[in-house]
Amino acid sequence: MRHGGFFMKIRKVEEQPMKLHTKDGPKLRIRAKGKTRTGRMMVRNVRKSPFSGLKQKAESSNASIQVKRQQLHIMGRKALKEVDGGEEVAESIDVATTFAYPMSSAASKGAKLLRNKKKRKDKQLKEDKSKDNRRKRGFYGRSDSDTINAREVERRKASIKAKESNLKKKDSRKKSDSGKGSSSKGKSRRGRMIATFIANMRSGEEEKISFAQAAKQTVKRELAILIKKIIATVLPGFLGLFSVIALCGIAVVAVLAIIYNSPFAIFFPLPDSGTEDPRTVLVGYYQEFNEKIFDMEESGETVVYKNSEDGVPVSNFNDTLMVYMLLYGDGRAGYVMDEEGKKNLKKVFDEMNYIDAASSAVEMDVGDSLGKVWVTAYCPCSICCGPYANGITASGKTARAKHTIAVDAYNPIVPMGTKVVIDGTVYTVEDTGDLNHYGNDFDIFYAKHEQTSQWGRRHVEAYIAGGNTNKVQVTSSSTTVHNLTYKDYMEKNTLTEDQKDVLEQLMSADTTALYGSGTIGAQVAQMAMTKVGCGYSQDKRMQEGWYDCSSLVYRLYKEAGLVLSGTAAEQGEDCYKKAQIINKKDLKPGDLIFYSYEENGRFRNISHVAIYVGDGKMVHAANTSRGVVLDLLRTGSVVFYARPYR
Repeated sequence: MRHGGFFMKIRKVEEQPMKLHTKDGPKLRIRAKGKTRTGRMMVRNVRKSPFSGLKQKAESSNASIQVKRQQLHIMGRKALKEVDGGEEVAESIDVATTFAYPMSSAASKGAKLLRNKKKRKDKQLKEDKSKDNRRKRGFYGRSDSDTINAREVERRKASIKAKESNLKKKDSRKKSDSGKGSSSKGKSRRGRMIATFIANMRSGEEEKISFAQAAKQTVKRELAILIKKIIATVLPGFLGLFSVIALCGIAVVAVLAIIYNSPFAIFFPLPDSGTEDPRTVLVGYYQEFNEKIFDMEESGETVVYKNSEDGVPVSNFNDTLMVYMLLYGDGRAGYVMDEEGKKNLKKVFDEMNYIDAASSAVEMDVGDSLGKVWVTAYCPCSICCGPYANGITASGKTARAKHTIAVDAYNPIVPMGTKVVIDGTVYTVEDTGDLNHYGNDFDIFYAKHEQTSQWGRRHVEAYIAGGNTNKVQVTSSSTTVHNLTYKDYMEKNTLTEDQKDVLEQLMSADTTALYGSGTIGAQVAQMAMTKVGCGYSQDKRMQEGWYDCSSLVYRLYKEAGLVLSGTAAEQGEDCYKKAQIINKKDLKPGDLIFYSYEENGRFRNISHVAIYVGDGKMVHAANTSRGVVLDLLRTGSVVFYARPYR
């Protein structure tokens, strides 16, 4: 062929069959005493067991489990999310894992000991076999290196025995320590609480538990046989996994089933039942109830609480909740707030919270009659008071229904401060107005405008309250709020002795300490301690380094993620209406203490608020001279204690 001016010859070669060059066996070059010689490699055929591949896979998978356990856990949770109800299963697995951790750890250590023991045994068999082979070949004499190896083997044997001895001593010490720990835990109050409740379960429940225990023992025996077969054929490393499943799986499920079908379920994270939390429903009932009380107080009713401590009403929120869980959470899921659950909770609420209004007319000595006078009514609205619609009277006091009455400012029928009896009610002259211009003598204060319309304008006889010239019928009314505690409920004798014992445990100090984590409050208390030493100023209350009592509470809770109202009275009113009132004995860091030092026309005349920080101490913005200070808890002039979250 000619290509680019050059000639190129191509020689054709006939195709030949390919030959494979093989040797009888590979040769190895062996160096001995400075010389190199060629020898043949001995190849032995090993008979494979039917389980050889399975063993190899098990070894590799076991290593993967140990190295990538976290990745597998994450993959498992992702897979569960794709299954209907998978989230609940995942949460149950997390709880079971937490309970089973100590047993899983122990099983893992046991498996490790078995593997180490097997390795030592295999090594010993290998050494014995090597000695036998040497005897067969005639190597009876030992060189110096053989003697050293023998000494090394003996040294290692002694070391292994010492380690085994130390392990036995540690195991025995752990057993004795665990025995002591279990005995002390058994003596704890919480342990007695659970034991008391389980002992008081109905006979039907006891039969169920006995059946569950028998089933558990049967399953454990079957799983134990299965585990032995797996260990014999596959790998001892699976011991930990199957031990946890056999020993803990059924036990954890049984314990959780007992807890969530008992009154104690309220102290644990509640499963998603598709309904509201019982606490949320109960707060709604208290809000409606407290609104009625608030309206009565505004209307001039004198409200008295059946249970109070140092003049502060006792909160029975927990009492009501625990009585409900006792009656309707025994053997069933009382935390489920379906229509039946709400109906039962409302029934318990009404039994423990109700209002008893009573009025009585008594004949009393009064002074001279003022004759028949014209009396009208007014309220603190802009229609009645115009620019003075703030509830503050001419005397500087807060106007109160069924107490405050006004006279003409320029020609009063009686002096300021005089007590008069009109229509069976004793009033005190505390306010003034332009009454004579409209032909009126007195103006009675009411809380709401519709009540003034009902009174209208009347022509009635009036008396001076002081003196004994005349006798008149004076009507006195009082409203009693029955806020029953759990002890009051037990006195109704509607509970059995067993139920009373369980209720005592539910309301014990150790148990109620579990109710509510108080995480927000603890954070607020810690931040409050860092503000001690800052200045006090109402004008600069929102500037860094300056506070008044309510801005200290507002700013700290806002930093913790909870926005409250701006003034102390508003903060107290919100807590009252949301049923967040607590008792003094239940105070936790971050709780609020509301005080009243004067009549200011605000809610319950609240004029100051402080933050409880624990150990009988509180932090508050006191005044301009002291600033933000740490003081001992003051219980005088307290309106109530509150926790602005549930």
